[in-house]
Amino acid sequence: MINEIEKTFFNPGDIVTLKHGELISPVMYVVEKITQSYKHGNEITNIFKGIKCRWFDRNMVLREAVFSTKDLKFYKNK
Repeated sequence: MINEIEKTFFNPGDIVTLKHGELISPVMYVVEKITQSYKHGNEITNIFKGIKCRWFDRNMVLREAVFSTKDLKFYKNK
């Protein structure tokens, strides 16, 4: 029997952090979903690339990166 994989969907404005607890993870906000379009013959196919997030580092410099949804989780304020 195949186990169902829990899917998490992120929307622009969601507050997220990295799943990996051993890292010091920044608290980030989701900007957009990143896709890439490919043309094969007359068909255009969109491939999901990741989630673009922004955050401020310790020096208050705005950073931006694209993450896999597998690496993100919703931020819960402790």
